[in-house]
Amino acid sequence: MVRGLFVLLLFQWLGELITLASGAPVPGPVIGMLLLLLALLLRGRASTELQQTSQILVQHLSLLFLPAGVGLFFLGKAVAAQWLAIAGAMVAGTFISLLLCSWIVRASAGAKHD
Repeated sequence: MVRGLFVLLLFQWLGELITLASGAPVPGPVIGMLLLLLALLLRGRASTELQQTSQILVQHLSLLFLPAGVGLFFLGKAVAAQWLAIAGAMVAGTFISLLLCSWIVRASAGAKHD
């Protein structure tokens, strides 16, 4: 598990480095996850350690969102002023996530039956 966590943190660190060096308006962890995706596509599969670590993180994903949710309590005026944009982004993001997840499930199910 430590090795898997090291790999995840290494790619996040690489993403942060690229963001700082290039001044890109994309968060470092996003770039790091894209780099990890590229590495996994080139390798063909994730290692057992990375799979185990990722599974544990996904099982506890709600804990990772808790700080962001608590932070909303301190942004009352800003949230109230932008409520329509926030609601629209939430609805659009949920819809896009549902479409993407359903596409991934269908693609995975089709790949297993071939």
